[in-house]
Amino acid sequence: MTSRSGLQPSWLLLLPNPPKEITFERIKEAYASTISQALLKAADISASFTTVQILDIGLPCIKVYSSSGVHYSYLHNLLRQVYSLICLLCTEHSIDVQHGNDVDVRLVLFQSPSPDNRENSPAQTEDGSSVGPVITLHRLASCHRPWQRVCSVASEDGELLLQIFLRLRNSSLDDKKEKLVVERFVPEIQPASLRDPTPVTPRDTESRACHESVAVGGTFDHLHIGHKLLLSLMAFILRPTVPSAPRQKRTITVGITGDKLLENKQFREYLQNWYQRQAAVQAFLSALLVLDAPSEQTSSDNGEGEGDQQRTMTMSWPSGLTINYVEIFDPFGPTITDESITALVLSEETRAGGKAVNEKRAERGWPALDIFEVNVLDMSDQSAGTSNKETQDFQNKISSTEIRRRLGKRPGTANGKSS
Repeated sequence: MTSRSGLQPSWLLLLPNPPKEITFERIKEAYASTISQALLKAADISASFTTVQILDIGLPCIKVYSSSGVHYSYLHNLLRQVYSLICLLCTEHSIDVQHGNDVDVRLVLFQSPSPDNRENSPAQTEDGSSVGPVITLHRLASCHRPWQRVCSVASEDGELLLQIFLRLRNSSLDDKKEKLVVERFVPEIQPASLRDPTPVTPRDTESRACHESVAVGGTFDHLHIGHKLLLSLMAFILRPTVPSAPRQKRTITVGITGDKLLENKQFREYLQNWYQRQAAVQAFLSALLVLDAPSEQTSSDNGEGEGDQQRTMTMSWPSGLTINYVEIFDPFGPTITDESITALVLSEETRAGGKAVNEKRAERGWPALDIFEVNVLDMSDQSAGTSNKETQDFQNKISSTEIRRRLGKRPGTANGKSS
């Protein structure tokens, strides 16, 4: 099941435009049946071949950026609702590490192929690599991601999107491209949102300024959907590349908690080390921002994390994007040692941490960081009638502690006890 690129087997699911009203119920009505079918097929293969399947979900959008910044509220709501749906479906179908049928799901946004969207086309670097986090359908089709299957909705609009994608892919890639298996999923119902597929255009008044240097921090153990939402929204805050300046310098700083601070964590025998956690974040961000296998990146590694030696890793691309991964030993990390950082992305649970960071920066006479909050995923406010067990199972999907506990219960593990 290994592709010629050496990466994990990969699927691409093309979704139609989101409904005009972005609520959990509308998102569920529009996408639940299709995403369920893709998840179940990928999970079956994951279980059969003991290889985690990667499912890239192509989600169309329109006018993500305006002249004044990014439509943060709209993107926050859209990504949160779709990732919540994915988490719920994985819960309902028992798709996770404990059952050995895990699926690595990633939302990839592309611009809806609409005449209204032509003036907002994202840039393409001179070396031909894709520049995210929002790309054109052409760039999605022409990238060299190792997809083995492409799936779509069996509807008029779904078929039109699929045919455009296949035509662009066939005209863009060389004869060595891997042959794609095409699957069409018939939705259980034809939701009203698919009968009126015109995408919504966010109002410019809802936008927030983008930044050239943004930061995020966390443990990122066993990267889950909550982490993916946080990292995705951080990527959208980064100033997009424009055709007039395709190699504009942009920097992401990811602070990752050092191993020594995690020694008292529950089920620590299943805790990933710093390098494993860094690699998982890197794989996700690369797929989101670069798409193509990042063969032109350069990296540097400083230290082994011994004593007070800080581990760091830097990845850079010809597009001007640099991602710095830094081991952190306190709640502040690089935000109080690097004045060039101008924005910080954090969960609503760590709001106080953002305030503390800005107080420390004020002591140094530095400008305050622009704080972007990400609401945590919570099933209790997503859908009426959800049982307590369903809510708890949902929350367990986005808890690294619970993931470690479930890993301990897998057959064949050295420690099968849950406590």
